[in-house]
Amino acid sequence: MPPLVGIILIILATGLLLQRFRQPQLIGYLIAGVVIGPSGLGLLTDHAMTEHLGAAGVTLLLFFIGMEVSPHQLVRGWRIAVLGTLFQTLVSVGCVWLIGNWLGWAASRIVLLGFVISLSSTAVVLKLLKDRGELGTRSGENVLLILLAQDFAVVPMLIVISLLSGSEPDKLEIGKQIIGGLFILGIGGFVVTRDRITIPFLSHIRRDHELQVFAALLISWLVA
Repeated sequence: MPPLVGIILIILATGLLLQRFRQPQLIGYLIAGVVIGPSGLGLLTDHAMTEHLGAAGVTLLLFFIGMEVSPHQLVRGWRIAVLGTLFQTLVSVGCVWLIGNWLGWAASRIVLLGFVISLSSTAVVLKLLKDRGELGTRSGENVLLILLAQDFAVVPMLIVISLLSGSEPDKLEIGKQIIGGLFILGIGGFVVTRDRITIPFLSHIRRDHELQVFAALLISWLVA
């Protein structure tokens, strides 16, 4: 119990400090995670538990933010997603290429760093947009489209990195990711083409708020 109290105290203090300087509280949570982690005060030393809690937190964050996003508006801006992600990736790789040629880096390292720089954390950016009230704006929707496109672009990026490094890509893993991506696209198409989606068992728990929480957990983790 004492370590838990210390963890909550550090998180609260860091959040209030960042709020005082008008900075996003999410940055404070990240700083608090470094402080209480194994590399800081060591209040959390179980790596497995920390990873599971972090994954659960990100999943719930994306689920509840996604409830506020209209899929119909996102589909209308697919050109921004594709062209924006392609442009951002090419610019990032190009900038790293200039530096890499000057430092004598290998092509695989240049492309790897360029890909890493071009990608953004969907959970972090969405949280910042939500805190600023920009998630429902036109610019917020465009940013969300690019974030989703970046998530899908990870698979071809991994293939390119594997080819440049000289190693044989894991065909089974690539196949799983392609199938998973197509499955997600199929679900997205199903959602977009319907004005209303009815899930049968949810009608029985509509008036029970406790069961609604568990239903939300089931749906979010199942999709994740």
